Amino acid sequence: MPDWVLAVERAYVASATGGSVATGGPRRGGGIDRARALAALGATASRYLAVGTPRSIGLVVDDPIDAELSLEAHRTWFQPRDIRVAGATSTSLADALASDIVCVYTPIVIAASQLRRGTHVNVLGRATLDDDLQQLATVVHETPGLGALAAGLVDGRQLDELTVFVAGDAAVALAAQ
Repeated sequence: MPDWVLAVERAYVASATGGSVATGGPRRGGGIDRARALAALGATASRYLAVGTPRSIGLVVDDPIDAELSLEAHRTWFQPRDIRVAGATSTSLADALASDIVCVYTPIVIAASQLRRGTHVNVLGRATLDDDLQQLATVVHETPGLGALAAGLVDGRQLDELTVFVAGDAAVALAAQ
């Protein structure tokens, strides 16, 4: 189990509850690198916003390292059997978006019509949500939403709704150790 994922979750709980965020990790800048921070953000959001036992994960990436780290981070809590990587492999975007959990690192427009009920999407790059998706989905922004979810201050998923997590500057995740 990757310690860096758990460190990011603890950092968001601390930020939401007034605790101190441990910083000063081994990498330059005091915390974890940006690629791991985004992967951990997505996995933590998925923990609270995805279906209980996701069978599939779709990764929309340009850089294969984003797919590797995102999958590693998600395996902290999930064991998806069906892995679909669009952008870095021959998997189509439509197939990747038809997953239980979708992590998007590329600048695309995500439409509600592209997703099925119960899908959770992590926007970890410059993707945008169409108007229908913004109205239909429960959208959680990194600040203050992720900390409140991880600390149990607000409820996560409700049945088979569409959920979307939108990463921000990842400052808390970058400072985690």
